[in-house]
Amino acid sequence: MQPSPPQLDPEFEALLEFLKSSRGCDLTNYKRSTLKRRFRVRMEAVNINNYQSYFKYLESNAQEYIALLNEIFVNFTYFFRDKEAWDYLAQNIIPQIVSNKQADEPIRIWSAGCAAGQEIYSLLILFAEIVGIEFCLKRVKAFATDVDEAAISQARQRTYSKKEIAGIPPNLLKKYFTKIEKNYIFERKLRQSIIFGCHDLAKDAPISKIDLLLCRNVLMYFEKQTQEAILTRFHFALKNTGFLFLGNIDLLIHERQIFTPINLKHRMYVKEENLEIENLLIL
Repeated sequence: MQPSPPQLDPEFEALLEFLKSSRGCDLTNYKRSTLKRRFRVRMEAVNINNYQSYFKYLESNAQEYIALLNEIFVNFTYFFRDKEAWDYLAQNIIPQIVSNKQADEPIRIWSAGCAAGQEIYSLLILFAEIVGIEFCLKRVKAFATDVDEAAISQARQRTYSKKEIAGIPPNLLKKYFTKIEKNYIFERKLRQSIIFGCHDLAKDAPISKIDLLLCRNVLMYFEKQTQEAILTRFHFALKNTGFLFLGNIDLLIHERQIFTPINLKHRMYVKEENLEIENLLIL
């Protein structure tokens, strides 16, 4: 006998429904335990101890809504996070992607859940180091998406503090960033290779014909059923020769083996089975 699903808290569900109907922010696919933890941080900050009172507070305080979203979509990442995984990507995956291409064929990469842009910029640096900046400008088509508009806006600015660039080797920092006062600004030409946009992984159709898809430490925030739907979309997004690069705390959960690991330690996967018609219906 399967365990019964946990009962939902009516007051908390009412709060989620309010955000969905009045603000267009649908959080119903996210894990309740994670959401409640994030909500409690904001509730403690404004000295409120129950969801009903916080509901009323949100109705009359527009700035609190922004603070809540910033707490929920905490965009914590940094350049070359999990360095060994990025080294593996540079030494084994990117050269393979390049060698599989015809001379004038574009390389399409997608950072899904890109936060403030550190990972898509890290990826472009790797490509530029391996094949050169001019190759990137001509051949690499990069997409970076996130559900958080504030994160996308920050990513477009390509500007980072000294603390945020701590993971970048000094030679790469000097080559790909310009220091202006206390900030570091990513190389302008390479930035033009990226299309940034708002995108909800739980609802929106995927970008297609992707050679390398990064979605690192994002899936863990979603319920199991939503994770499966997202992975199905990723399967559709990738070319048959494409690669899926997850984070080291992501678990690949799907009722069918639609991906197979080529390096489990570094969470690198390739496509396995073809999708069934019922899977295609969710795209």
